[in-house]
Amino acid sequence: MNEQIAAMKQWCADNYCNGADTMVECWDDAEYASLWDDGATDEQAWKTLRDVASVYADRIADAKNSAV
Repeated sequence: MNEQIAAMKQWCADNYCNGADTMVECWDDAEYASLWDDGATDEQAWKTLRDVASVYADRIADAKNSAV
């Protein structure tokens, strides 16, 4: 799991401006590890990570559009 967490951290850094900034700035290893709670597979954990980043990206876009 540690290798997966390291890869996720790198993915988040690479996608910082695409919604992953919160994970980069606020998540520690425990938050990443929680993606495997309830017996999730690696594939499911990655999907959840990307889904969370997508939600954050949508919120950022909404905030920018509302500010205009």
